[in-house]
Amino acid sequence: MAGLIDPIKRFFRKGTFAYKSTFAVMSLQQYLMVNLGAPLMQMLCFTLVANYVYGSQNITTWFIGNAVVLTYFNAIFGVGTHLSAEKSFGTLKLLIASPSNGFNLLLPRTLLHIFDGILTIFIGLIIGALFFDFHLPIEAWLSFGVVLLAASFSAMAFGLIIASIGLASRDLNLILNVVSMSLLGLTGANFPISRLPEFIQPISQMMPLTRSITLCRALYEGTPLSENTHLLLGEIGLGVIFMIIGTSLFKILTKKSIQSGVLEFF
Repeated sequence: MAGLIDPIKRFFRKGTFAYKSTFAVMSLQQYLMVNLGAPLMQMLCFTLVANYVYGSQNITTWFIGNAVVLTYFNAIFGVGTHLSAEKSFGTLKLLIASPSNGFNLLLPRTLLHIFDGILTIFIGLIIGALFFDFHLPIEAWLSFGVVLLAASFSAMAFGLIIASIGLASRDLNLILNVVSMSLLGLTGANFPISRLPEFIQPISQMMPLTRSITLCRALYEGTPLSENTHLLLGEIGLGVIFMIIGTSLFKILTKKSIQSGVLEFF
């Protein structure tokens, strides 16, 4: 039994240390403002814009999309900056030299961000219940939670791709901002996918959160999760694919660094 529990403890310990390394320099007030205040204010902004554009009768639909997409903040600006931060602090070489493989190094870094993303969404939903007449039947909350877990996992796995690309980029902030705006505009959170240009619509289906937003809106309208299981499995499968791509990119870049003797690829 100890042989099974010890790896699990190490996994959670690595995830906790990685999460703390991101926010350890912040006070509680700074943490709440950066990790909760900024994304929630963004949600309110886009929801009110949707209220102006689409009318108050459709406000809940767009509020749900903006609430679910909140998890991108942890994925892009949390997970997506981890490896670049390691490089800046001079600790990346220690990770590369460690005996752990890429999967064991990267997956724990998404752990607490997944739950943090879900917590942010739930806080957003509470705000929606107070200001936007969002009311979900009690029997639908379990299905809603399952969808949010899948959404957060997919988004954090996508963040690993950004993190790996950031190792070879001179300007990570440009990548982060382009990707974050793409998630806000192409996942259906703020604009109907059906009204996007036809050549862009397939891109929307390859992005995280698109299926989760559709699922959450369907649950709110009373459609049981069992009728849209393919969307849930698609979101989870997309997360697994992102995880494999992110891990593979990390292996390729670290192998290149070992061959060339440098960690800076620019």
